[in-house]
Amino acid sequence: SMVLTQADAARVGLGEQDVIFYSEAMTANGVVRTAPVRLDDVALGPFHDRNVRAFVNEGEMTKSLLGMDYLSRFARLEINNGRLILER
Repeated sequence: SMVLTQADAARVGLGEQDVIFYSEAMTANGVVRTAPVRLDDVALGPFHDRNVRAFVNEGEMTKSLLGMDYLSRFARLEINNGRLILER
């Protein structure tokens, strides 16, 4: 799933009332609490998606993750020379 850092969640306008940590996820560092959220609009280059399910991670993360659930919306995904190439 798409996972946001707490800083990115705040940057996109999710406030304390939106981020309630009541679910859990297993990570390489063990169990971490997460807050399920819905993102009104996700823009990635020329692509826009509405009402995207995501989780805010209570643990320490340096970057947010797109996740395979979100990436499965694309017809083609390629990583080549450090570039992510997506097609619909």
